[in-house]
Amino acid sequence: MTDSLPTEVTVLTDVNVLAIGLTDDHPAHDDVYPWIQNALDGPNVLLVFDYYPLRAQYLMTNNFGVDAVAARNAIQSLVRSPARIVSATETTILEAYEISAEKNHDVYDSFILALARAYDADYLITTDDDFDELCDGEAVTYTNPIPPDKRSKLTFIQG
Repeated sequence: MTDSLPTEVTVLTDVNVLAIGLTDDHPAHDDVYPWIQNALDGPNVLLVFDYYPLRAQYLMTNNFGVDAVAARNAIQSLVRSPARIVSATETTILEAYEISAEKNHDVYDSFILALARAYDADYLITTDDDFDELCDGEAVTYTNPIPPDKRSKLTFIQG
């Protein structure tokens, strides 16, 4: 699977992609993990918003049934990895509101796009289905790695 992914690119994910990718027995793990693996062990750069490790651990333990110690170890391993932990600035937050108003899209998704813009991400990997329109005309390429037939069977958490 990783052979078909783009190389030497910068990848920004949403929190669900991180939590699923770090949960080995999640039904969508095999769809999501190659994007993370190529950024941690391969030629790509993974951008992780600084709040996401905390939220991903919460999702892993409370929604995916991962043992608390195992989840903490997975998250700490991610934080110690070559992944780049990125933060929002006042400018990023204000841009999220501008994107939201301009594209008539919710501000949370718009915030993820603002982060992608701020850090020149090549790919925006999310479990959401509504980023096609949001990313139309943007320099970042939106991808949902989970096949459509599998998406309807999964439950995702906002934020």
